[in-house]
Amino acid sequence: MGLYGLLYVYERLTWTTKAKERAFKRQFVDYASGSSSSSSATPAPTAATKSSSESEFITPVSVLRELAGMFAQLCQQVDVTRQNLEDEINDMNQKIEQLDSLQSKAKLLRNKAGWLDSELNMFIQQYLQQSK
Repeated sequence: MGLYGLLYVYERLTWTTKAKERAFKRQFVDYASGSSSSSSATPAPTAATKSSSESEFITPVSVLRELAGMFAQLCQQVDVTRQNLEDEINDMNQKIEQLDSLQSKAKLLRNKAGWLDSELNMFIQQYLQQSK
C-alpha cells in the first residue's frame, strides 16, 4: 500500500500543466502524422530531432495548416451532406404531393360510393320493396 501511495504522489506532483501540454502536443503529432497525407505539415518527432522542448515539433504554422485542411474537409462534407438532405427533402415533398393527390381522389371516390349506396337504397325501397 505504501508503494502505491508513493507512486500516486509522484504521478500527482509530476502531472503539471506543462506535462499535460507536452502530452497533448505528443498526441497531436501522433494524430497529425497518422492522418495527414503530407508528412511535411507536422513532422513526427524522431530521436535525432527530439530535445527537451517539444514545441519545435509543432509550429503554429503547421498547426494552422493542419486545422485549415481539416476545416476545408469538414466544409466539403457539410456541403455534400446538405445537398443530400436537400435532395431527400425534395423527394419527400414530391411523395407528399402524390399522397395528397391520392388522398383527395380517395375521398372523392368514397363520396361517390356513399352517393351510389344511398341511390341504390332508395331504388330498392322505391321499386323492389313495393312489389312484395
